[in-house]
Amino acid sequence: MTGFLTEIDEQPGVIRQTVEGLRSQIRAVDDWRERLRSGSVRPVIFSGMGASSFAPIPAQIDLVKHGIEALAIESSELLHYQLPLVTPDTLLVLISQSGRSVEIVRLLETLQGRAPVLAITNDAGSPLAASSQTVLTMQAGSELTVSSKTYTCTLATLHLLVTALTGGDTGASAHEALMVADQLEASLPGWRDDAAGLVKRIEGSQTIEYLGRGHSMASAMTAALITKESTKFPTEGMNAAQFRHGPMEVTDGRISAFIFTGAGTTQPMMKGLAAEMSRLGGRVTTIGPTGAMEGVPHIPVASAPDRLLPILEIAPIHHFAAAFAAHQGYVPGTFRYITKVTTTE
Repeated sequence: MTGFLTEIDEQPGVIRQTVEGLRSQIRAVDDWRERLRSGSVRPVIFSGMGASSFAPIPAQIDLVKHGIEALAIESSELLHYQLPLVTPDTLLVLISQSGRSVEIVRLLETLQGRAPVLAITNDAGSPLAASSQTVLTMQAGSELTVSSKTYTCTLATLHLLVTALTGGDTGASAHEALMVADQLEASLPGWRDDAAGLVKRIEGSQTIEYLGRGHSMASAMTAALITKESTKFPTEGMNAAQFRHGPMEVTDGRISAFIFTGAGTTQPMMKGLAAEMSRLGGRVTTIGPTGAMEGVPHIPVASAPDRLLPILEIAPIHHFAAAFAAHQGYVPGTFRYITKVTTTE
């Protein structure tokens, strides 16, 4: 078993450890909730790189639903082009598994304490943790390959963070995250067994499209990232509505697509897109809690709260990426040109 496969299988256990560890840590968020409520802190800006820039998409959506101004901005863009958005009234939520990514470190150096920072990291001894007013530390353990368990632990952490910031029941949210860990554990063996079939289904394709909307945009973007890293194969993550505005023209037998149908109001639109792309010759597979359609292969995942659904959506792609990497002649989860922690802009 490769390191990547081991780390994929470790996800349910480390999500449980992270959630249990957060039960006491999350109390530190109470002050931020009160400051948001009073208006003395606003907006919330989530920022990270790679999978850490995609993970906060569901959290940003849900804060907006609660009437809290929130943005999700890639750290490189925030550092070089959008830094004026950060003021002393901003709550800056910086997300980095290592806490050492070059953009995060330089952002902290540039800000010099201009705004309060809430850190989400897997390393309590990192520069990010040392420079932050509040730290939520994940318990994902060491991760040496393409992101899997640190990403899903980030999603679980953000689930509790949003609950705390909006005055919800963090105990209930912790229970929801533990239930999702159980669902993940029950599903992983089957997704691993099915991965070879997914690889066979896309054989001969020239590219893979990952399409989602809403909370599932996190899954579409992260799926494309980890597939590129693992398999060295051209992939694209995109908003499904945006795909209709031009990129739909590439759809034919050369294109494989994984469509995350989600569970929100746009689910019927996602199913309609999947059916249309299939009719046009695309090799389409849907992923979601409901909605297998005749003639379109479907990967079912358990129902879950919107913010936690991406944990279940991404796991079949973890196993697909591992199997496809091996098929391409690569050791799953390993890198050719980069290192686990990016230290060069």
